[in-house]
Amino acid sequence: MKLGVEPRFIPPAAPQHNGRHERMHRTLKDETAKSPASDRMEQQARFDAFRRSYNEERPHEALEQTTPASHWSRPGRLLPERIDEPWYDADHEVRRVRSEGSIKWRGETVFIGEALAGELVGLAELEDGGHIVRFIGRDLGVIDPALRFHRFAPPRARLRSAVETQRKPE
Repeated sequence: MKLGVEPRFIPPAAPQHNGRHERMHRTLKDETAKSPASDRMEQQARFDAFRRSYNEERPHEALEQTTPASHWSRPGRLLPERIDEPWYDADHEVRRVRSEGSIKWRGETVFIGEALAGELVGLAELEDGGHIVRFIGRDLGVIDPALRFHRFAPPRARLRSAVETQRKPE
């Protein structure tokens, strides 16, 4: 998002919305991980061979039986040398997301999301006493007065347990 790339969410458990990507993962698993390698070096070699084959040798039906590498060209723009930290209005309190995806808020640990580890988020108070959590220009969710985070995007299955562990006993 710092570079202007916006996430697009699909409903949980709806691979038909992202079929090409899901198919690539199935092929990757079939060719590299069914009966995994005996060590990390051998496993990495399998991944490297798969990447080379998938992109440079294997024809793709969606590309009229050509390879992805034959369509790739270097981007016309370079990434910036330095990416500035997000800036928030004066009515926001700013917190840095910890490596496990949480922030310290009102004396409690609140899980926001692992994808934001190391990033600054802004929190602005709402009329009901909750706080909206923002990253750059995107509203991520709300921390309610009971200090529970409610995300606006559909929750990922593997994060649900992390969110549940952050809830205070009632």
